[in-house]
Amino acid sequence: MNLNSEAIIFGIIMINTIIAILYMIIMWFIKRQPHVFLRGVTMLLCPVVGILCYFFCFLFELLFPNGNVDYDNLSMDKSKKEFLETVDKEHEMEVLPLEEVLTVSVAKDRRRAMLNMLKMDISEKLSLVRKAVENDDSETSHYAAAALTDVFNQFNLQLNDIQVKYDNDRTDQKTNVEFLDIVLRILNSGGLLGVEETKYYYMYINLVLNLEKYHPEAITETYYAMMVSALEKVGRVQDAEEWAEKSLKWQPEVEQSYLNVMYIKYILGKEEEFQEVLKKLTGSNIALSQKGLDIVRFWLVK
Repeated sequence: MNLNSEAIIFGIIMINTIIAILYMIIMWFIKRQPHVFLRGVTMLLCPVVGILCYFFCFLFELLFPNGNVDYDNLSMDKSKKEFLETVDKEHEMEVLPLEEVLTVSVAKDRRRAMLNMLKMDISEKLSLVRKAVENDDSETSHYAAAALTDVFNQFNLQLNDIQVKYDNDRTDQKTNVEFLDIVLRILNSGGLLGVEETKYYYMYINLVLNLEKYHPEAITETYYAMMVSALEKVGRVQDAEEWAEKSLKWQPEVEQSYLNVMYIKYILGKEEEFQEVLKKLTGSNIALSQKGLDIVRFWLVK
């Protein structure tokens, strides 16, 4: 290597060094980002190539702008990348349980969650809506109250229509069952309280008694279960016990029949009879549901 070649190489290195240092100084005052020093060091260690690399990157960004890069949030961590790709705050707010949103969220998030919920069928979630009525945010409370009123107006329209058919012919099984299903749906909605709830319990009891009179075979395990609960709720515990035993008599192969009897025996404090029914259930060939298994395990452990 001759003297001229060495001079050229030395000149290139010096120019490269000056450009790298100037780049770091200027870009630090412009962007105040630590990555400018990394780029400067790259230029120093890779003469010419480093400068050309960042020069062409600069041209590319000018020609194809795609927003500013937040270097503080860059990471090669795979779990972080997957998390950021999957999180959608708006979607998460929609699927969060309303109880949590009403308890811990700011007013804006409560309102959004309430509005998202009202887009769906809330007739089975009225307990949540009623809870929202008592929320300390007035707008959330207003949305919930309006929704609750609207749902019960719809229920009342259905009840008024079916009531006319029922009064015209109480022997019609289809009408009786349809009426029962509407009332059952209202009771299971969780939106009733106090006297209002008691009114529907009595309505349900009378409908089941009418069905028993004309079509006793149409009384399902669901109807039996709610009948026992309804009678107990209105204070007719002895009648509830009678219906629980009736359900076991007519549907001995059904898990719910045993649970009905166990429920009312527990309420009445008849421990020996309770244990007897529990023993029959565990000794039967009935395939227990998760609910049944949980109940049986709880009492057998005790």
